[in-house]
Amino acid sequence: MRWLARTALVVAAVLALAACGKERPTEAVHKTVDRFGKAVADKDYQELCDNLLAANLISALEETGVPCELALKTGFGNAKNPKIAVKTVAVNGNKALVSVHSTASNQPPSDDTLALVKEKGKWRISSLAQPEPHPPAQP
Repeated sequence: MRWLARTALVVAAVLALAACGKERPTEAVHKTVDRFGKAVADKDYQELCDNLLAANLISALEETGVPCELALKTGFGNAKNPKIAVKTVAVNGNKALVSVHSTASNQPPSDDTLALVKEKGKWRISSLAQPEPHPPAQP
C-alpha cells in the first residue's frame, strides 16, 4: 500500500510540474492585448504589424495602398498616453473576444471588444474597436 501512496504522490508532482509550464489560453490572450497596448503607447508600429495583428487585419489596412505601419501611425499617432485595460477574456478554440477599457489624455475613454485569432500558434488581434453594446437610453 505504501508504494501506491508514493506512486500517487509522484504522479501528482509530475502533473503539477507539467501544469506550471503550460500557459492557459486566457493568460496568453491577455498578454497579447497587454503587448498591443504597450506597442501602441510606445508607437512601435513595426511590432504591431509584425507580431500582434492578424493577417486579415493587415490585409484590410494595406488594401488602401498604405503600408501597415503608416496606417497605424495615422490611426494611433495622435493618441497621448494611451492605456488599455483588459476587463474580460473569453476563449473559444482558436478565437477569443476581449473586453477592454482604453484611455488617452486627449480622447474620451472607450469600452471596446477586440477579437483575436490564433495564427501559427500565436494569438493575434483580428479586429479593433468594436464598441460594446450598450442598453438603449431610457425615454
